[in-house]
Amino acid sequence: MEITDKLARYVAGLSYEQIPEEVRRIARRGLIDTLGCAIAGSVEPAGRIARELWCADGGSPRATVIGSGAESPVRLPAASAAMVNAIAGHALDYDDVNAMGHPSVPVVPAALAAAEDTNSGGRDLLTAYVCGVELETRLARAFGESHYLLGWHSTSTLGVMGAAAAAARIYRLSAEQVAIAFGIAASQACGLRQNFGTATKPFHPGHAAWAGLNAARLARAGFTADTSILEAPQGYFHVFSAGPYDLSRPMAEPDRWEMVAPGLSVKKYPCCYCTHASIDAVLALKARLKFAPVDVVAVRAALTPFFLSPLIHHRPRTGLEGKFSLEYTIAAAILDSKVVLATFTEEMVRREEARRLIEKVIPGTHTEGGEGLRGTLARVTVELGDGRRMLEEIAEPRGTAKNPLSDDELAEKFRDCCRFGWKRSDGRAEQRVARILDLLWGIERLDSLAPLTAMLG
Repeated sequence: MEITDKLARYVAGLSYEQIPEEVRRIARRGLIDTLGCAIAGSVEPAGRIARELWCADGGSPRATVIGSGAESPVRLPAASAAMVNAIAGHALDYDDVNAMGHPSVPVVPAALAAAEDTNSGGRDLLTAYVCGVELETRLARAFGESHYLLGWHSTSTLGVMGAAAAAARIYRLSAEQVAIAFGIAASQACGLRQNFGTATKPFHPGHAAWAGLNAARLARAGFTADTSILEAPQGYFHVFSAGPYDLSRPMAEPDRWEMVAPGLSVKKYPCCYCTHASIDAVLALKARLKFAPVDVVAVRAALTPFFLSPLIHHRPRTGLEGKFSLEYTIAAAILDSKVVLATFTEEMVRREEARRLIEKVIPGTHTEGGEGLRGTLARVTVELGDGRRMLEEIAEPRGTAKNPLSDDELAEKFRDCCRFGWKRSDGRAEQRVARILDLLWGIERLDSLAPLTAMLG
C-alpha cells in the first residue's frame, strides 16, 4: 500500500472518538489562538484588502468572513471565506508554529468554512482541524529540512494538503476521494520564501486554505487526479524536495499524535518564530544587567542555520520586514523591554535609536540542537561599554510545546488580539470576548457553529 493511499485512509477514517483528550485540549487552544490572530489581522492591510476584494465579488453566502461586521458579518462562498480568514490569520505573523511551519492557519479557516457550508457542529470542526494538522505535519517529517531550505514556504505547500484533509473530513469523502483531493491540492502547492516581509506571505496560507477546500469539493463532485501523487516519480515529494526524502516517516509511528509531539507552539511575540528565543534571551539579560540602550557595544546572536534562514531583512524599512529581522527584534527588545503588536509599525521600525542599535547586532550560527524547529537554541551575548560581557542561552522560548503559555495567558493573548482588531475595549466588547472564549473552550458542545461565527465578525 503506497503512502498516498495510507494517508487517504487515515483521513477518511479518523473519528472524534479516536482523538485522545490531550489532543482535543491542544486543539481547543489552537482554535482560540488561530481565530484570535484572524480577528487582529483582519484590520491589517493584507487582511483588509483581501476582505474588501472578495466581499466586493460576493457570491453564495455559505461561510462567515471574520471582521466583516459586528452585527451582520458578511458571508461568502466557503472557499472565498477560507482564503480571506487565513490571510487575516497570518497577517501579523502571530499564529502558531510547529515542525511544518504554521500548521493551524491554513487548516482552521478551511475547516471552519467547510463546517459552515455543511451545517456541521463543533465536534466535526475539531476533528477536521486535528486531521489537517496531523496530515500536514506527517508530510513534513518525510521532507525533513530540504523542502524549506530550497525556498518553498512550507506553511503553504504543506498547508494546502492539510486544508484539503480537513475539508475532506468535513465533507465525509471516501478514501479514494481523499486521494483525489490530495492530487488536486498537490498541483496547487506553492509559496516562495522570498516574499517574507510582504503581504504575499499571508496570502500563502490564504491560497492554501482556498485551494485545499476546493480540492475536496472538486473530488466530491467527481473530479479526477492521480491517486499516487505523493510517491509518484513526478509527484509531490520528488518535485518539491532538494534532497533525500523518507516516505516511511509519515506512517512510521501510527499511534503518535503530532499535536502532542512536536506539538503546537503558540507565539508570545507577533513576529517570526525564529526570533523568539533571541528576544527571550535579550529580555533576560536586560532584566539581570540593568543596562541602557546607550551602554550596548555589541550583541552577538547565534542561531542554527535553519532558524537564521528566514530572517532575511537585516535593515528593515517596514513593519512587516521588521518581523523577519533578527537585528530589529533584538534592538526593539533592548529599547522597549518588550515586543508587542505596536513594535511593528513603520514608525517604530524606522526610529533613529532602533537604526543605531541594529548596527550593533551581529548574527551568527551554531550547529547545536537538531533538525528544524527542534533546533530552537539561541545563544546571545551582550557586550557593554563598561567591559561587562554576558551570555544567555534559551533553548525553549515561552510558548513552545515544552514551555507553553498557560490557558490564562492564551486567553489574554486572545483578548489583546480582539482589542487590536476591534479597536475597542469597552464592557460590551469584553462580554463578547468572554462569550467567544466560552464557546471555543466548549466547542464540542456546539451542534451548530452559528452562535460562534455570528460573533467572529
